[in-house]
Amino acid sequence: MPYTLSEHIEKSFSRLLASEYQIQNLFQPDTYDWPGDWEGRALLAFCNLYEMTGKKIPAMDAFIEKLPMHLNAEGFMGQIFMENAVDEQQLSCHGWLLCGLCEYYRLFQNDAVLAMAERMVKNLFLRALPHYDHYPVQRASAEDGAVSGNVVGVQSGWKVSTDIGCAFICMDGLSRYYALIHDSDVSAFLEKTSALFMQIDKRAKKMQTHATLTAARGIFRFYKETGNTKYLNFSKELFTLYLTHGMTDTYENFNWFERKDTWTEPCAVTDSLILALWFYEETKDIYYHTLARRIWFNGLSFCHRVHGGAGPNTCVTSEQPYLSVSLFEAPFCCTMRYNEGLLAAQKNEALFFDADEAEIIDEKGRHFIGDKMLVQKEDGEKVLLCDLALGENSPKKYLVMYK
Repeated sequence: MPYTLSEHIEKSFSRLLASEYQIQNLFQPDTYDWPGDWEGRALLAFCNLYEMTGKKIPAMDAFIEKLPMHLNAEGFMGQIFMENAVDEQQLSCHGWLLCGLCEYYRLFQNDAVLAMAERMVKNLFLRALPHYDHYPVQRASAEDGAVSGNVVGVQSGWKVSTDIGCAFICMDGLSRYYALIHDSDVSAFLEKTSALFMQIDKRAKKMQTHATLTAARGIFRFYKETGNTKYLNFSKELFTLYLTHGMTDTYENFNWFERKDTWTEPCAVTDSLILALWFYEETKDIYYHTLARRIWFNGLSFCHRVHGGAGPNTCVTSEQPYLSVSLFEAPFCCTMRYNEGLLAAQKNEALFFDADEAEIIDEKGRHFIGDKMLVQKEDGEKVLLCDLALGENSPKKYLVMYK
């Protein structure tokens, strides 16, 4: 039987108690070129775990207490805003920090937290908005990009990253903030960045799929707050693009569009699960119901490691049908973001664990029991992919069975 959702949650809670996430180690050094990213994802994960379990990670409240001491004079982390070198990684990072602050405020109604979020929005994001008009989609190759992206130079007044498109990740945090505070300036930010993002050819630019899906989540949430179906259509278009050109045959992701020889990223798989659930709730289309289940059982479950962390895997296609661990854990991002996927699964638990278990072969020739994919172990034994989650931590290869 697949591991239960409660087992996944318990493992993740235990992992977030480890030393990397204790308050004395949580804030990263000033030299870290993703200022606020680790911290923001950690706070978001702490909030997710509290919502799932009713228990607080000890560092959560201590983080809120100490955060002001780590902010610069303008109310955010890292360097002060530079008009001639807007740092897309800094904007991406603070998108996650804003997500964490918004979720903490939603749970605990702490006015000081909302004030920190408001100052961050005003002094960082709104100052960056005019610069999105010349966001450099034409840039040097990102072929050297790693699991954790890096700045590769300055173009058109932007410090650009190998995580192409990460400047738009902040739309998720800003849409959460807009849901709390219907600020007209934030609405203008989301309107403008949505329109600009939709003009970019993500496949041609080999954009990061995680950035695309996170932006899609922000756009969808903006639709829910405004009722403007243009934004629903935008988010659907982005998700369809991902499903067609960015998803592996095990329901994970290619880290960048058109780069099938790279690796997957649990952060993006988490995004895809949440979007599938949102579209199912919005449309009641059974397609999204099936998709959400398959992402959970075959994609996101296999990203979870035996100690509760999460990490990337190989990109499976019919041309490369072998699935194995690519990196055991990405503690700086995926281990934390995984908890948002768990929270989404918990909120929809009946959907995941109440369905037909007939054996089928789908249009790609993949073998399933219900929505659980069958793979073949090295010794020839056929097993459910979801049964391998939280199991052995050696990077053995599993063969995805095609007809």
